[in-house]
Amino acid sequence: MKVGVIGASGRMGRETCATILAAQDMELVFGVDHKNSGNPVAGTDLRLTNDLAGELARTKPDAVVDFTHPSSAAAHAVDALRTGSIPIIGTSGLSDSALEAVRNASNDTGLPALYIPNFAIGAVLMMKFAAEAAKHLPEAQIIEMHHDRKVDAPSGTAIRTAELIASNRTRPPKQPATEVIKVDGAVGGTYRDTPIHSVRLPGLVAHQLVLFGGPGEVLTIRHDSLDRTSFMQGVLLALRKCKSLTGLVIGLENLLDN
Repeated sequence: MKVGVIGASGRMGRETCATILAAQDMELVFGVDHKNSGNPVAGTDLRLTNDLAGELARTKPDAVVDFTHPSSAAAHAVDALRTGSIPIIGTSGLSDSALEAVRNASNDTGLPALYIPNFAIGAVLMMKFAAEAAKHLPEAQIIEMHHDRKVDAPSGTAIRTAELIASNRTRPPKQPATEVIKVDGAVGGTYRDTPIHSVRLPGLVAHQLVLFGGPGEVLTIRHDSLDRTSFMQGVLLALRKCKSLTGLVIGLENLLDN
């Protein structure tokens, strides 16, 4: 399987390139990065380039993994689809309109596209467990914590978790009775009736707690990614299963049991 990586000199991009190079059933055919064009891709004779269109045409990859920025990831995915490659978007924070553009391009070309807010298997299981808990404990809040270089808040994982909670509730949650807010944002931002609190600090990687409250009890579901290697099994899973999918697939949970 021939794979290209966009954002190849970033932390996630470098880890993805190393993972693909170590996989016997995959070949890394290009690394695109707009900031470090010309630098070598570690462990290969490849050089980073800023010409995505040229690399797509030259190498014709089966799939392209993107760890760049929400402002450009959708356009990259559409370009990949139109040249015959399957895009796997690992950049979170895409808007509904951006995802709709990817969905339309997928439908037009007949190729699948993947949008994966979190590649960590444990994080996906956390979301599945949260969806199950929401059937019985509809009052919930999310605390997500990431490194200080993350550009979007809340994280894509937090938003996806809130969506799964909302879709599985059997009744609307009771709203907190807090009347006096002394600091704006102190009780978080609410998405689909679930408050989300975002923390950004040096030293963190990716962490999330989902708190469910009921009479006399609290359920906490927590996941911690301590190193970026935690995401690589999910990247490999997406690459190995992407050809069997159809349309725009959102979330790695859709691949775990298929």
